[in-house]
Amino acid sequence: MLKKILAVILTLSLVFSMTSLGYADDSKHTAIFVVGQSSYVQDNLSKSMDAATFIQNGRTYVPLRYLGLALGVNENNIQWDSTSQTATLSMNGTTLKFIIGKTTYYTNSQANSMDVAPLVKNGRTYLPARYVAEAFGYKVNWNGDTQAVTVYTDVTPQAPNDVWGFPLKATKAEIKAGSQYAQITDINGNTYNLDMGQKALLVLGHYFTDMSGKRIDWSKVWIDEYAKAWNMTPDDVRKVYPEGSYYISDKIDSDAMYVPFIPLAEAFGVPKENIQWDGQYLTIYGWDGIKDGYQKYTANSTACSAKWHDGTITNGNLAFPLLVINGVPMIGMGNVFDFDQIFFVDGAYCSLVKGYSNSGGWDIKNGTIEFGVIPKNVK
Repeated sequence: MLKKILAVILTLSLVFSMTSLGYADDSKHTAIFVVGQSSYVQDNLSKSMDAATFIQNGRTYVPLRYLGLALGVNENNIQWDSTSQTATLSMNGTTLKFIIGKTTYYTNSQANSMDVAPLVKNGRTYLPARYVAEAFGYKVNWNGDTQAVTVYTDVTPQAPNDVWGFPLKATKAEIKAGSQYAQITDINGNTYNLDMGQKALLVLGHYFTDMSGKRIDWSKVWIDEYAKAWNMTPDDVRKVYPEGSYYISDKIDSDAMYVPFIPLAEAFGVPKENIQWDGQYLTIYGWDGIKDGYQKYTANSTACSAKWHDGTITNGNLAFPLLVINGVPMIGMGNVFDFDQIFFVDGAYCSLVKGYSNSGGWDIKNGTIEFGVIPKNVK
């Protein structure tokens, strides 16, 4: 029955041995930093930095100010003493002190050891983030494949009120390739723009093999091939899919429209507390009417699994791999059902959100995708 499951920088910054600072005051966050990028993702939204993440001596170094900001640390609680070369961070009763060049750091005056020392590079101070993160109660995951470090916390999921899932919050989404925004129609018929934090992208497999067995670099010829297939000119294709609206990946065998998964799930009604992304696995709780029922997807893979109300775990495959682009999990769609069957009723006896798949699809010639839903109690 498994459905297709699918901060001070008063000249300061921070190392990322794969991790993070602490909790925001009275809130929890997820932050993603990708090696070589001068941006990061905080709670699904992309934000800019004035320094880039890098790796040195096997550790990932991340700008402190931005890591602190990403996780909600108040800038007033991040202090830099240039005389003693000490960085101090405080949150929720925990105070951490790091000294440049020293492998000893202090948690509320208690000495601790680490395997790397804070350093200064290009006028920025970088700290070993894993120690900071764990002291503040965070977990860290490093994904070598995507060169991304994810800082996250365990979720405390809510239970849906029945097997059909959570109340439906939206009935329609319209998204265009290259746009960071989705137009959402809510359950009352009002529309608004949802910032997805990452652009929707046409994703193309780098290579394909033709009928004669010849391996062709699809990324070099796709515009011409699209023009032929859809009775368009190459210039037409470029207008629909300009630079920045597509992405070349070795992870897929055919083209698909990819959209950020988490913000759309929340828009349609899945509670934020029920979604956990650790950089390797995306888990959505509340499946089959219980809070610990789940659907789980694996980064850069079609592999997925589901846990049912009786404890049974079943395995399946997505139509396209769950790609991780700039640290963000993206779901691929060849048609509308590749997205909505994850959430909505489609002939099965359970769901995540109480709605029936209704309409939509990917308009390749216009570079848009749309999917609609009707509430479960509407026939």
